[in-house]
Amino acid sequence: MSRAARAVVVGAGIAGASAAWSLADELDVVLVEAEPQPGVHATGRSAAVLSETSGHPAVCALAAASRAFFESPPLATPPLLSRRGLLWVGSATSAGALDATARAARSLGIDVDELDATAARRLVPAMRESWLDAAVLEPHAMSIDVAALLGGFLAGFRERGGALRLDRRATACFPHGDGWRVRCGDEHIDCDIVVNAAGAWADELAARSAVEPAGLSPLRRTAFTFPVPETDEWPLVMDVAGTFYFEPEGPGLLASPAEETPVEPHDARADELAMARAVDALDEATTLRVRGVTSRWAGLRTFAPDRLPVVGEDDSASGFYWLAGQGGAGIKTAPALAAVLAALVTRRPLPEELTAVGVRPEELEVGRLRR
Repeated sequence: MSRAARAVVVGAGIAGASAAWSLADELDVVLVEAEPQPGVHATGRSAAVLSETSGHPAVCALAAASRAFFESPPLATPPLLSRRGLLWVGSATSAGALDATARAARSLGIDVDELDATAARRLVPAMRESWLDAAVLEPHAMSIDVAALLGGFLAGFRERGGALRLDRRATACFPHGDGWRVRCGDEHIDCDIVVNAAGAWADELAARSAVEPAGLSPLRRTAFTFPVPETDEWPLVMDVAGTFYFEPEGPGLLASPAEETPVEPHDARADELAMARAVDALDEATTLRVRGVTSRWAGLRTFAPDRLPVVGEDDSASGFYWLAGQGGAGIKTAPALAAVLAALVTRRPLPEELTAVGVRPEELEVGRLRR
């Protein structure tokens, strides 16, 4: 069985869905996904926030470039953003890190407020007075409706004539004629270009396609929810030292130890020891008590060694494109990264909204990791 296509995108998480939607405006695109449903892994387990102060400065720039899309999405979706705010907190030993966070934000033109402990505790009364020294507030950080965003991209992709093939694991890609052939079980799909948006499995797909892997590392992160009344107006709270974060989720809070445990690509599960560390960190920094966990899960956040995304054509495999290594920023940067990829595939200049914030495709290309 075979099907002719101009482009095959492998992986229907947020990266693949956004790329497929963007490319389908001009190309015949097939989007293939190994699972029976899109977004099963990292995308479906993300509590996404549009923040411009978390992550590598280049990632913050990509998030800033995505904000206009989220505010006025060119998709048939409900509103994608809701007010949240992000409060970076720290003990006395973290004063330098908080200062650096504020300086970095302002250097990028991001509005932040430096708060003393009293002002921060007015926002989140559960912070312990004995632990909290100061805080930095990013007031314009917004929660992102991940399900609506993914659904909007997929619906828009279909409206543009794209074909979504679920339960079709791409087992290998190999040069064929002037392009590529993608093997999905007993089906072969011929195309001009392949987009590797396979998330934690991106290096595995490359290796099975005789393309040099990028050196990506899937890192497990555990999260859980527990009931706490009257917290729905709190911001997302992140320890600047990286030992915990928590935010309102339903009738309670979502919390995480913010761990980054290297693992092989797999269907991740919550780690009990990591949860225990989160409970200990919350007990030290807050008056919160975890009395009964209502849900628990884990996701894989996949990073390149320099913690920048990997986007663009492989320097040794013409027509093989990468869209991987987004780490924990895949949702908030999806519109910008899809626009970068589409510009590279179609050989067009980068959109002005990307160049205006300093996005440089050469910083993202896979070749940087091989030099």
